[in-house]
Amino acid sequence: MSTLQWEWQQQYQVALLEMNPLNLRGRVATAEKAISLRSDVLRTRSDGQAERQAIEYAMRGLSVLKREIPAIR
Repeated sequence: MSTLQWEWQQQYQVALLEMNPLNLRGRVATAEKAISLRSDVLRTRSDGQAERQAIEYAMRGLSVLKREIPAIR
């Protein structure tokens, strides 16, 4: 049973659960893109405060995760 409420959360969850450092950068980028697209939609709406807050927390989480990505050349 999934506890995901919004579509972008799936990509966020995939990034959080990625164990392979070689795949992490791409997973984070995909999650950021999904969140960005949804944020663009929410900008034109007056509702969605709970989702906006969830997006803010998710972006903070991705920021922390990005700091953990090893420098891959």
